[in-house]
Amino acid sequence: MDRPEGFSPRTSPSTSSRRRSKPQPARRVRAASKQRVSAEKAEYRRFTEATRRRRITWAVSLGSVGLLILSVVVLTLSPVLAFREVRVEGGDRVTSRAVAEALGGLYGEPLARVSDERVQRALEPLTLIQAFETRIEPPGTLVVTILERKPLGAVSASGAFEVVDAAGVVLWEEPALPRGLPRILVAPDSSSPSFSAISRVLLALPDELLAQVEGITATTLDDVRFTIRGSSHEVVWGSSERSVEKARVLRAALIALDSRESQVIDVTTPDSMVVRTRG
Repeated sequence: MDRPEGFSPRTSPSTSSRRRSKPQPARRVRAASKQRVSAEKAEYRRFTEATRRRRITWAVSLGSVGLLILSVVVLTLSPVLAFREVRVEGGDRVTSRAVAEALGGLYGEPLARVSDERVQRALEPLTLIQAFETRIEPPGTLVVTILERKPLGAVSASGAFEVVDAAGVVLWEEPALPRGLPRILVAPDSSSPSFSAISRVLLALPDELLAQVEGITATTLDDVRFTIRGSSHEVVWGSSERSVEKARVLRAALIALDSRESQVIDVTTPDSMVVRTRG
């Protein structure tokens, strides 16, 4: 068919839309490529960061182990931290010189190897020491804090007097009865009921009355008796129970009684104290 001059055919909308949609697959491919590259870069960064963290962790761990090994070697082998001086704290009768001499075999040892077990074996001959604690003060000082045994009384033995504690341990000897300590008239045996009863009573007595006890004995746990220093009075104490009440009534009785007259003061039952002439 002949078309008039100047006639141009119209392009249908569907044809135009198809022509414009042709570049879209290429854009999708480029976008997908960019996303893949970005994802790969992100994954690479994560991988390298994780690797770096693992390397740092391993380096720190190996460094810590190496430092620990070096510290152990220095503490146990180096003469820089060797035992050269001892300082004693808490002692009264135990002198610093006695402790230093007892520990003489440990001088020159690295302080880390001077254990409490070795110190205990070295201090065993010093019976006045009941317990001890140690601490290290670099570079070469060992501090020993001691707890001394408390003298309880004295026991006559072979023409002398042995000072003992509540466990029956002999602390030292004196040629005469030590001032201020009672004379214990039974054998110092911790397994003996009589000695155990005496120990309990002496430990329970207030200092004021303890200083007045001259001689003390017992046959059973409930039959502790003692004499009063400077008088002829005898006190029947009984067991160590109700010691506070017994001490109160005994103190009042000693004030009221004439020290020249020999009396027996029975405070076994403090609620009904009995005083009678000593036969």
